[in-house]
Amino acid sequence: MQPTPPATVAARALLDELVRLGLRHLVLSPGSRSAPLAYAAQQLDREGRLRLHVRVDERAAGFLALGLAKVSRVPAAVVTTSGTAVANLHPAVLEAHHGEVPLLVLSADRPPELRGVGANQATDQPGLLDHRHCRLVVDVETPSADRLAAQVRALRSTAARAVAAATGALGGDPGPVHLDLPYRDPLAPPVGGPWLPDDCAGRPDGRPWVALPTVTAPTGGGEGGTADLVAPRTLAVVGDLATRGQRDAALAWAGAHDVPVLAETGPGAADAPTLLPHGALALAAADWVEAHRPERLVLVGRTTLGRSVAALARDPRTEVHVVSTVPRWADPTHEAAGVHPFATLAERSGPRADPTWARDWADLGRRVEEALVELPGGSHDRLTTGAEVVRVVDEALPTGARLFLGSSSVARDHQLVARPRVDVDVVVSRGLAGIDGCVSTAAGLALADPGVPTYAAVGDLTFLHDSGALLVGPSEPVPDLTVVVLDDRGGSIFATLEYGAKELEDDFERVFATPTGTDVAALARAHGWPATTVTTPDELRAALAPAPGLRVVVVPLDLGDRRATGLAVAERLRALG
Repeated sequence: MQPTPPATVAARALLDELVRLGLRHLVLSPGSRSAPLAYAAQQLDREGRLRLHVRVDERAAGFLALGLAKVSRVPAAVVTTSGTAVANLHPAVLEAHHGEVPLLVLSADRPPELRGVGANQATDQPGLLDHRHCRLVVDVETPSADRLAAQVRALRSTAARAVAAATGALGGDPGPVHLDLPYRDPLAPPVGGPWLPDDCAGRPDGRPWVALPTVTAPTGGGEGGTADLVAPRTLAVVGDLATRGQRDAALAWAGAHDVPVLAETGPGAADAPTLLPHGALALAAADWVEAHRPERLVLVGRTTLGRSVAALARDPRTEVHVVSTVPRWADPTHEAAGVHPFATLAERSGPRADPTWARDWADLGRRVEEALVELPGGSHDRLTTGAEVVRVVDEALPTGARLFLGSSSVARDHQLVARPRVDVDVVVSRGLAGIDGCVSTAAGLALADPGVPTYAAVGDLTFLHDSGALLVGPSEPVPDLTVVVLDDRGGSIFATLEYGAKELEDDFERVFATPTGTDVAALARAHGWPATTVTTPDELRAALAPAPGLRVVVVPLDLGDRRATGLAVAERLRALG
């Protein structure tokens, strides 16, 4: 019988060990050097030990894996061949790094003797995704017949090390890990023979080589810090956090101390008595805020959706304290008087905010909600603004649904939903807040939890930027995902910034709005997915009825309406002062 090549044994042992450690999903982009991993993943998929997803576009593959791991916090793996394929994973790795998502990058590589000598498709891969953005980078030893059993033992240990680093099991924040895996020919497995030689088969009874501790994301439980975060006039802002549990803990801390809290778009909470509606939009009531200037501002997580929070933090009359879930420094304002670990929020006793202060902010919240009950420029007969679309989506989703929001205008539109439903899980990729990979990430969310009705709301440029997500082969698991595309023919986020000013309009269309003229519905249908165009609230509600498979719902909007709406909202809120 033909012996099993070392590359095949090593690839099988690595994936076998990762499955023992909890790996459930692996995304593969095809290639020759990664053949040992491809064959091993296919076999594990046949046996029901692993769910394999194949994507031809490595960038889409990386974000699909990120979506598979984002909510579950269980690492997902992405496999590529050597060369530029690895570089295409960089955007997903950056988002995973900043978003604390456990992502395993398994890149096949040429052996060391073929690096730096002009060999085809060979580059310095171990440094391509470096330690600045990966929790761990390992240039794994090339498997060889004379040392194979010892190498496999080391490889199984390395698998545990990779999972521990990706999940933060031994301390540190979760994030991406890169294992670079050089293989020598032959790369194809023999026909027949055992899965693994006895001396490479791993521990008996399916136990992992190394037992790792159970990982739980910090939620403010356990021992609290000693920092006193609460002054009589304290305001809290909850920004981007990795998990719903963290967000709930932050809001519960604020409620326990009567601290008014503004929260950026994210999952709701069942018990948030001091949470104001519409997030940080309340800060647009500039005269009122000036008269009710907080003496202390507590920033929890990363605040990324607007400039008003940063402006408040820079005011020298306000003392800023930052609460972070990760060991990395978390003070982008450079104004913080204190930076505190998330465990600080476990404190439920101690000082409380002044009752009059809390009532004043609660009253502002009610006035903001009343001012925005009817959106400026809105219509009951036709969808004209992104905020209207997001409101209808929020109202129409079934109980227990998951809604992924694009990182640009749509996430901000969601702040115009006064009180998002607590029975809908809202997910946003705000690690680096790029528009790339959003559709693939949403598909990963859907595939990770097939029983959860999953929806995405994205702008047209966000959709087009990740149209590779529509390339799903006929043998692949198909996500049950409804993608709502707010098609205002360009980058409408820029219309709300200074670049959208009337005096700059001659340059705006080409270099900021960047319309493509693409028929979004036709593009979806060209990839084999059903697509429909809706213009009214009733049509949109009907299109959101749960249905299997991937489908696209396009809502045509006017880019000019976004700036007008933004200006009108700001004017209404300024009038509250």
